[in-house]
Amino acid sequence: MKLISALILLCTATAALADPFPTGNALAGQKLFVKYDCNQCHNKIMKGDGNKIFTRIDRKRNTPEGLIEQIGMCGGNVDVHFTPQETQYLAAYLNRFYKFK
Repeated sequence: MKLISALILLCTATAALADPFPTGNALAGQKLFVKYDCNQCHNKIMKGDGNKIFTRIDRKRNTPEGLIEQIGMCGGNVDVHFTPQETQYLAAYLNRFYKFK
């Protein structure tokens, strides 16, 4: 019985690790990204293609936690304060670039 319980716990932990933004919704995140024109600043920084900010070699954020922090900072820069759920949505959307596991 202990072996079965340990196996179930291990499977649950592995599934949780597989999705760094388990309450995120990429489609909802994309809508927020467009609604708040997030690429407006990114386009200026990257001289036209704002999405390159996510894939550059020297990007600032290399962990799911770092991405969550950056979303909060970016929101503050444009006077938008995302809820924790909205942050998860945005992170799930942006993870198409970052590919965190």
